Amino acid sequence: MIKRNLYDIAFSTQWGRQMRFVTGPRQVGKTTLARQKLREEKSEQLYYLWDLRNVRQRYKENELFFTEDAMDPAKKLWICFDEIHKMPKWKNILKAVFDETSDRYQFIVTGSAKLNIMKRAGDSLAGRYFTFHLMPLTLNEVHSDSSVQTDIPKFAHQFIELALDVAPAPQESLEQLLKYSGFPEPFLQQSQAFHKKWARDYIDTVIREDIGALTRIVDREYIFDLYNLLPEMIGSPLSQSSLASHLQISPVTVKNYLRRLEDFYLTFSIRPYSKNIKRSLLKAGKYYLYDWSRIKNKGARFENYIACELNARLSLWEDATGDDFHLFYIRNKQKQETDFLVVRNTEPWLLVESKLTDGPIDRHHFETMSALNNVPFIQVCLESNIASMQKRNAYRISACRLFG
Repeated sequence: MIKRNLYDIAFSTQWGRQMRFVTGPRQVGKTTLARQKLREEKSEQLYYLWDLRNVRQRYKENELFFTEDAMDPAKKLWICFDEIHKMPKWKNILKAVFDETSDRYQFIVTGSAKLNIMKRAGDSLAGRYFTFHLMPLTLNEVHSDSSVQTDIPKFAHQFIELALDVAPAPQESLEQLLKYSGFPEPFLQQSQAFHKKWARDYIDTVIREDIGALTRIVDREYIFDLYNLLPEMIGSPLSQSSLASHLQISPVTVKNYLRRLEDFYLTFSIRPYSKNIKRSLLKAGKYYLYDWSRIKNKGARFENYIACELNARLSLWEDATGDDFHLFYIRNKQKQETDFLVVRNTEPWLLVESKLTDGPIDRHHFETMSALNNVPFIQVCLESNIASMQKRNAYRISACRLFG
């Protein structure tokens, strides 16, 4: 079993009695993570999938039905409610259960849609839970038994120096991730035929079952069409009006559909950063897929993979520390671009550029560094055995070393 970096963070005792909401893309391993915790606590029988009619029926007969399955009532037990957000008034259910039994039980709540988007609201759960994010597999997880650093250095160059000091991950592991995606099933199967069937069924399941069941969108074929257009647009600012014209729907509808693709963890977006950047060009966001294996262009796939690695690392750091991390891109009127800017607590922290092959860092990146108070810069490449400093605070590093 692959050890997930989130495990020790989400189930740390420092979070007290609060429910642990574990959210992320469908089939990314949330249930596996929760069941691993239940096994560790010897409470495997306290896993409840709310998609099942018998679970819903037991709740209707007894709101505290899970107490009937507790083997050791003297011990504080862990319980998992999976996909409970599909229940009407699910927040009311959780609030009542938590308030009544939190002195005897610890709750894990998992879901493949963002648990805070449901319109079936009910009473507030404020102060009763912390949210944690499980993302597709990262390079560190598939090759290493050690967790990534969660005690974040104050300065980004300390994070870079750590990456330079450790042994890189095997290039083969990186190539397998790029080929089969970071979703555990296709990655572990290492089969092209399995991956193709899985990818086809995955998008159908998410759009038809999840989005179909939890939103009021009727014409879901447009969402299929929109999602299938995105792999050709990775790395470029997305024009909603152009997409609307292509799909023959309104820009407002395109905006709504893009938001739903994010809500259900099919895509994520990053916005342009303009503060302190002269001649910055304010444009629409870039969109990236959680399943980068759908992208045919090798350069675009690698950029999408880097975006996912950064997104996963920042989500992990946020969950571990409570700091705010955000991902942006920079693009000026000369169309000179830096792929990624990491902002920590509103301050620029790290610049990252993705390249398939190693080469000298372009001049405009140094200008961007200067404008952002000499924030460190990494040019990360697919090529192996690269680890050098071109100028002060400007590095060229292999992906298998930076993320391994």
